[in-house]
Amino acid sequence: MYVILGGAHNGKRKYAEKLISQLPAKELIVCEGHLPKVENINENERYIICNFEQLILPYLHEPEEKAAQQIFKQILQIAERAELFCICTDTSRGVVPLEKEARQLRDTCGRLYQKLCNEAQTVVRVWYGIPQILKGDSHGQN
Repeated sequence: MYVILGGAHNGKRKYAEKLISQLPAKELIVCEGHLPKVENINENERYIICNFEQLILPYLHEPEEKAAQQIFKQILQIAERAELFCICTDTSRGVVPLEKEARQLRDTCGRLYQKLCNEAQTVVRVWYGIPQILKGDSHGQN
């Protein structure tokens, strides 16, 4: 699993597309704010999951850690079956939202991103278009 994180509009997707173009060809499926059904996934596919904020919204009635764990478990099942790129927008920098729901969304994202980064073979932060490898290397090797 690859995790590519950084601020909004900082070049994460462009970096992911460049990286993917250097890998052997596979069918690419982009999941914006939703997860694919695990039973439909096969090893000849490559997935990009992004817009985690939309993905987390239905779980806001749950405690942060429980919500993050439920989503993380589903993502691990996807990663076991296919190559996976998670594009994560870092919302931890800046002003803490006043609204309880907005804070919970931000905090749940942070908890989920921690789990994803811990599990990923490769973690890259993209800031203003410049990639910085935090874990592994750009080709998924530790």
